[in-house]
Amino acid sequence: MSSLPTSDPESDRHAADEARALDQLSRHRAKPVRPPGRKLGVSIGKLLGKASKNEGPGLSLIQQRWPELVGERLAKLSRPVRLTGKGPMRVLTLEINPSASTVFQHQSEFLRQHIGQAIGGTLKDIKLIQKNPGTSSQTSARRIRPLTALEREALQDGVSNIKNPKLAAALLAFGEAIYTDDR
Repeated sequence: MSSLPTSDPESDRHAADEARALDQLSRHRAKPVRPPGRKLGVSIGKLLGKASKNEGPGLSLIQQRWPELVGERLAKLSRPVRLTGKGPMRVLTLEINPSASTVFQHQSEFLRQHIGQAIGGTLKDIKLIQKNPGTSSQTSARRIRPLTALEREALQDGVSNIKNPKLAAALLAFGEAIYTDDR
């Protein structure tokens, strides 16, 4: 007897379902999904663009991007503190380290053009104020704690064998400074 392959009605049904699904998927086109805030963001951008046509970004954006605008070396020596004026009459005020004043004076025209271009406008001038940028609000005065009696006695015992009085006094002062500096 010869055996003919019989087809399974279950597998035929699955094959037909797959063919029907593939046919339906090939004809179906979905709408692209957009984030819900896109229309609102475009509208706000248009309104703000009209309102601040000649303004450009504010001081906060300049402060955030300061290292990339002027480079790491100059960013360590300065910080932007004020942006005054409107449109092409804006003036950027910088607090700079006094030791770097000649560098900033030498590069002021380049910085004015470069920063103006980077913020999407023009700067009329850059005003330099010589202050140490790190001392204004970032650092505080060192606290000095009193020297204990045991520490003072140990220091005096340590310098008692030194015959030069100036050297002994200097070492004693150095030891007191080390002990009293509260880190």
